[in-house]
Amino acid sequence: MVKVLDTADIAPADRAEAMYSAMVSATVPCYVVQEETGADIRARLDVWPLRTMQVFSAESTGIRLVRTAKQARLGDAEPLIALAVQTGSQGRQLHLGLERLVPQGHLLMMDHSVPYDYAWSGHGASRCIQVPLDQLTLPVDVVRGALPHLPSSPLYPLVTDHLAHLTGSIEALLGDPASTGLEEITLGLVRALIASAAREDHHARAAVAETRLTQIRAYVRRHLTDPDLKPARIAVAHHISERHLYALCAEAGFSLSQWIIEQRLEGAREELGHPSGTGLGIAVVARRWGFTDPTHFSHRFKDAHGVSPRDWRRRAHEEGRGDVRGAGAVI
Repeated sequence: MVKVLDTADIAPADRAEAMYSAMVSATVPCYVVQEETGADIRARLDVWPLRTMQVFSAESTGIRLVRTAKQARLGDAEPLIALAVQTGSQGRQLHLGLERLVPQGHLLMMDHSVPYDYAWSGHGASRCIQVPLDQLTLPVDVVRGALPHLPSSPLYPLVTDHLAHLTGSIEALLGDPASTGLEEITLGLVRALIASAAREDHHARAAVAETRLTQIRAYVRRHLTDPDLKPARIAVAHHISERHLYALCAEAGFSLSQWIIEQRLEGAREELGHPSGTGLGIAVVARRWGFTDPTHFSHRFKDAHGVSPRDWRRRAHEEGRGDVRGAGAVI
């Protein structure tokens, strides 16, 4: 986490300017209008930069953010899309010809490449994710077309709840090894919501398929150490046939069985390289990650990473870290 601003640490005379600078650095250039002045300004901004998105939390006294057409024209060429859950007070949004009130607990979306006017009065709060448009793999006109119709999508409550929990518990989630794939799941849900709200059949079908595949990948990651993780079990868990499961994977251009092996090898590599892994035998680690034959595991591990499991662990522990790259290793 990066704490961008806490006005409790700032002299009252400097709070308005500090609030402006922090907001612009965390989002995009815009005008920041404070409802209060001096010592009455209260604000805290926190940012968590992730690989594919940024999580942003804002809590403050009344504020209005205005992004003009000129600021939007001079901004980044690639649009930045924000989806925010109003977690305190009631928000007011004017964007792309749509004017609406955003009650507490509801979701709003903004395209930072065009003008907007967003505000709340009194003590308010918002938690959001900011995603480059290219991460959504949807045309900008589809994203903009979805904005007026988000609440009408059957996915709206699901995505709102997911984003509220994600942004409200981000610190704990990022510290949990089981949260691997969280960004991928989030992007899949957001993509499906936008496609559904835009009522674009082609994009909706593609987004739903990708969301299902995202759920499947997340399920597999959670059960990699289960010895009975088989395609039949995965299909049953997602209420589809094995044939449909394989069709989804084929459309995405990857082999399910090979991907599971790769993920298990990566899990074993991380465990062998961890300081706490010195007391476990190679065969024990192999079995923990679904490999019943230690010799087969060693061959697959060396093919994937360029070194044997034993050499990998020795080098990782000698250097005191788990990302050693031996000569010729591919990691």
